[in-house]
Amino acid sequence: MNFALYIAKRYLFSKKSKNIVHLVSYASILSVLVGTAALVIVLSVFNGFSTLILSLYDSFDPAIKISVVEGKTSSFDDVTSVLDSNNILYSQSLEEKVLLRYQDKEYIATLKGVDQKFHTINSIDSMLISGNYLNDFENNNCVVGQGVAYYLSMGIEDMFDQLQVFVPNREKKSLLQAESAFIQKSLVPVGVFSIQAEFDSEYVLAPISFVRNILNKGNQSTYIEVFCEDSQILELQQKIQKQIGSEYIVANRYQQHAFLYKILNSEKLIVYFILSFILIIASFNIIGSLSMLMIDKKKDIQTLSNLGANRKTIRNIFLLEGVLTTQVGIVLGMAIGLFVCWLQLQFGLLSMGQGSFVVENYPVAVELNDLLLVYVTVSIIGALTSFIPASYMSKKVF
Repeated sequence: MNFALYIAKRYLFSKKSKNIVHLVSYASILSVLVGTAALVIVLSVFNGFSTLILSLYDSFDPAIKISVVEGKTSSFDDVTSVLDSNNILYSQSLEEKVLLRYQDKEYIATLKGVDQKFHTINSIDSMLISGNYLNDFENNNCVVGQGVAYYLSMGIEDMFDQLQVFVPNREKKSLLQAESAFIQKSLVPVGVFSIQAEFDSEYVLAPISFVRNILNKGNQSTYIEVFCEDSQILELQQKIQKQIGSEYIVANRYQQHAFLYKILNSEKLIVYFILSFILIIASFNIIGSLSMLMIDKKKDIQTLSNLGANRKTIRNIFLLEGVLTTQVGIVLGMAIGLFVCWLQLQFGLLSMGQGSFVVENYPVAVELNDLLLVYVTVSIIGALTSFIPASYMSKKVF
C-alpha cells in the first residue's frame, strides 16, 4: 500500500489529540455531505420538472412534424405517398387563427382541423375532462381546450350550444362591410380537453374537412404529423427527410420546441453553478480542518521526517487526507440525496401546495449523468481545497 495513503487513512479514522480538531474534521465531512446531497436533490427535482413539462408538450405534439419551407399550407401529396409506401402512421392537420363567439363571449383561438387518425398520434382522446372526443367527422362538432372554455364561459351543462367561428374572407378586398368581410360557420362543442395552459387556452379541434371548407383550402394541410417510438425518432426523421427532399422541414420533438429545451438547459446550468459555488465556500472547512490537523500532528511529522520522509511525502499525506475526507462526504451525501429522492417518489414528502397544479407532489427524476457530474465536481473542489493547505502547511512545518 502507498505509504502516504496508509498514513492518511490512519489520520482520517483515528482519534485526534485535541477534541476541537476532531470536531472540525467532522464539520468538513458534513459540509461536503450537505453540499453533495443538495446538488443531487435539486438537480433531480429540476429533471423532474423538465420531464413533466416536456411530457405535456409531447402529449399534444407528434414525434415528427412535417411542414413546408415556403408558404404555410400544401397538399403534401408527394410526402403522403412516401409515408404510405413505408407503412408509416401519420395524420394531416390544418391550423388557422379564428374569432370564436359563444353566446355573448368572444375569444381569438387557433382552430386546428384534424383527421380521424389524429387521436392515434398523440392520444388526445385520453386528455378529455368532460364530454366526448370528435365522434362524427362528417358533422360540425369540435373539442375545445379548457382555457378556451373558461374564457368563453362554456359550462358543461350548456356545452352543446352553437360555437360561432369567424375567419376573414380573403376573396373580399374591402373589410368595411362586416357582413361580407368574414366567413361565419357554426360548430357544436362535444368535449373539453386539458393538457397544459398553453394548449388549453389556444386550441379548438374540429374535423379537417370543416376547416378546409371555411378556409377554402381544398385538400391542403399545414402539417403532417408522424407517429413513431421515441427510440426511432432520429432514424426515421433522417429517412423521411432524405426521401422527400429539402422542400419540406422534418422536425423532431426537440426541434419543434428548441427554444424551450434551451431555456430548461440554461436554467439547470445556472442552478448547477450556484450550488457549486456554495459548495466551494462550504469546502473551506477542509482548509481549516487540514491546517489544524497538521498542527496537531506536528510531532508525527517530525518523526516521519527523521525517518526519511521529505516535504513532498508529508504534503501528499495531508493532501490524501483531504481527498479521503471529500470522498467520504460525497458517498454519504449522494446516498442521502438518492434516499430523499426515493422517499419523494414513493411517498411524496413535499407537495406542491394548494392550487391547480398538474401534479400534487414535486416531481423527481434521477439521471446517471447528473450523478457523475456531481461526483466529478465535488471531487475536483475537494482536491483543490485540500492541496492549498497541504502544500502551504507542509512548507511551514519543514
